[in-house]
Order: sequence, then structure tokens, then C-alpha cells
Amino acid sequence: MKLLLVFIWLLPVAITAAPMWLGTNQVFPGRIVEFVVTANARARMEAAQAHRVVSLLKGAVAVPEGFSLAKPRPILIVSVPSGGSPIRAMAGYTNVALPAGWVLLAGEGPRIPAEEDTVQWGWGMLSSVVDFTARNWPQTKAWPVACAGFSGGAKRSATVAAAMMKEGYTVIGVFMGGCNEDRVTLGLQMYQPGDRFKSVPLFLSNGNSDPIAGPQQAASVVAAMRRSGFVSIRSETFDGGHRQNDSHLVDALRWFRQPLGAR
Repeated sequence: MKLLLVFIWLLPVAITAAPMWLGTNQVFPGRIVEFVVTANARARMEAAQAHRVVSLLKGAVAVPEGFSLAKPRPILIVSVPSGGSPIRAMAGYTNVALPAGWVLLAGEGPRIPAEEDTVQWGWGMLSSVVDFTARNWPQTKAWPVACAGFSGGAKRSATVAAAMMKEGYTVIGVFMGGCNEDRVTLGLQMYQPGDRFKSVPLFLSNGNSDPIAGPQQAASVVAAMRRSGFVSIRSETFDGGHRQNDSHLVDALRWFRQPLGAR
């Protein structure tokens, strides 16, 4: 599959390693590299159901210092609320994820109204980027994956995790910042990843003065998840409102990488 366009954002991370290649794109540690891929069958189907034609999609990747395909790395998939850009949102995760050794990945289709940007649409577009990455970097198909998002992106990250587990990926966690609704149960129902999905670590992060997704809403989300059989849940609060908490993201990424018995 041929890439047509490349955009590179320089992040404040020193570049000391030789570049890698993703398709025809040069990928350097510490940079977000955008690329364009051809829509897969799932993306074309979702587009057709929405009475649209989609042939090209955007993806983006960022890799940490010392990145090599010979050394497995955890991958963090970034999601955003309906109508948003997960690629633009990646910059909000790089300062935490890259120093911790994570690869970041995001994908999106053409901008559409938020009410049309459904869970199925979003996964159809993202799956094209996921498939392309697995074909060009086949080693990464076996690497552990976590999903992350804030507010509406937190909800979507739960369904993306279910979809990726259904596709055979090893999902090790879901970070949900400012989340006020249980969507992991929806993901379980929609994508049927199996009961093993119920053991995936789920980290909820909520501000104690958040009027949208505060401790009371978080407690309701946790209760709903537990009723559905999810067993590995952490719910933490911080002093503040409706915003992402990087300290909690640090804790979550560390927790996801712990051995199963140490969680």
C-alpha cells in the first residue's frame, strides 16, 4: 500500500537514534509523523452506510528513544470525542507516554458532524491505520496495546479496546479520563471479544470538582462495569475539574505494564 502524504511535528525530545521506516515514511524518535493510507474494507463499508465515499485516511505514529522493531514496546491508541481529531490529541499524551517507552498511534477519517461520528465509524477509520501498521511492522501485532482518551474519548477508548481484542491484539489496559458512562460493557456487546476482555485493567481518572464527570459519576460507572463482570478496575480522583490528569496517566501506564499477579 502506497502512502501519499507525510506531515511531521517536532516534539521536545532529543533525537539520538537512527530513523525507522513505516511504509515509505521515515519515523524518528520524538516526532509525530502523519501519513495517509488507503481505506480498508471496514472503513469503506462504514462510509457506504453513511452515504459517503472514503478512499484515503490519515494516521499518525510517535515512537520513543531507542525504538527498534527488534524490541517489543507497548502501544497506546489515542481516542477523542465524536467529531474530534485523535491525531491532534496525540500531543497531549506524548510527554507522558514517550519517556515511559510507549509507541503512540492514532487514525481518523474525513471530518464529519459529531452526530455521525459513531463508534462504528471511528473504528472503521482507525482500523485502516491499525491494519496498515501491522502489515508494515508485523512485529507490532504481538506487542501489548492500551487505549486512552478523555471525556468522550474515554468512552470511545473502551470500545476501541474491545474491537482490538477481537482482532487478536493483546490489550493490557484502558485509561479513561473524565468518564461518566460505562462503555466497556457496550464494547463487550458490540465486538464480542470474549470473557477475557473482562480482565483488562480499567483506570478511571476524575476531578473531585468536575461537574460533568466527578466522583459520583465515576462511582456509577464503576458499579456498572462490575455488574457486567469487569474485575480489574482502579478509580482515582484528583483536585480539579474536567481535565486530564497527567499524574494519573503516568500511574495507569505503569499499572498496565505490571505482571498480572502484581496488579
